[in-house]
Amino acid sequence: MMTVQMYTDYCFRILFPLLAAWLFALLLGRPAIPALHHLKFSQTEREEGLESHKKKNGTPTMGGIIFLIPMLFVSLLSLTTETAQTAGERASYVTGLIAVLIPAAGFGLIGFLDDHIKVVRHHNLGLRAWQKLVLQFAVTLLFAGYLYFFTDLSLSVMKVPFGNGMVLDLGFLGLPALIFIALATTNGTNLTDGVDGLCSSVTLPVALLFAVCAVMFELPGAPAAAAMAGALLGYLFYNYHPAKVFMGDTGSLAIGGFVVGISYVTGMQLFIPIAGLIYVIEVVSVILQVLYFKKTHGKRLFRMAPIHHHFEKGGWSETQVVGVFMTVTLLMCLIALAGMSPAF
Repeated sequence: MMTVQMYTDYCFRILFPLLAAWLFALLLGRPAIPALHHLKFSQTEREEGLESHKKKNGTPTMGGIIFLIPMLFVSLLSLTTETAQTAGERASYVTGLIAVLIPAAGFGLIGFLDDHIKVVRHHNLGLRAWQKLVLQFAVTLLFAGYLYFFTDLSLSVMKVPFGNGMVLDLGFLGLPALIFIALATTNGTNLTDGVDGLCSSVTLPVALLFAVCAVMFELPGAPAAAAMAGALLGYLFYNYHPAKVFMGDTGSLAIGGFVVGISYVTGMQLFIPIAGLIYVIEVVSVILQVLYFKKTHGKRLFRMAPIHHHFEKGGWSETQVVGVFMTVTLLMCLIALAGMSPAF
């Protein structure tokens, strides 16, 4: 039976940040979208892209600020409501929470710079590949340094799904693993952002999974995960099809940074491929498309990559793609939740 104290923890660590961030994002979207219009921060669709997407030219981008700002603000605000009994518990709570915010804000800033360049030049090139890679490395190393010097969290120890408490200790390979996980995850979320409401809809259950696991198993980061879920829910009001605003790289890279941060704070790095299966599929579809194209001298494995465009070219509407991909994510999040249970 749930005790009063447990119920209070759920309220303060999940419900309060979720509802607060949801309301903040809803309110922020109203002035933000006209402001982005006024600043001419508009999307320019690729000439080789889907014909149905050409009509999206002129839709404001950089809308990731609509959920990133509320997520960061509410997460920091939650520090004032923490009820930890000891100084050690509070220190762990604070450092764990900040550890989630560093990669979310850092990768979000990279995305903001990329979006700004795209908007100024009115094309989809943005930062050069090497520039983006250098900045991603810098944020990842900053995150690693914070974990190592300012928290009691590990860079190398990871919980094993369905391992009944088993952990994997990578030892000195912890840092290379972090770099790989950070780059792979942020690229996965970035590629998932290509259909109205897709990346936000897929990430919503992922954020809720981390929030629930953090509270159930007394891990840090629950308010940040709940705030991200709430902020995305508020953002979806403006981003569902037909979208009034796009998150841009500002949002998609911030989401990737958030997933990386919360996974390391909870020790659930190995759960990313399960809960974030769609991210994985999106990345793999692009890799396979490129390899197959080169191997066959011009033939395509998919109608178009990333794979959500393959389904669009096959006749699926954007809402169908979002509905199916979100359903898959919900099921995978339930499997991931089962994988955290000591019963397995």
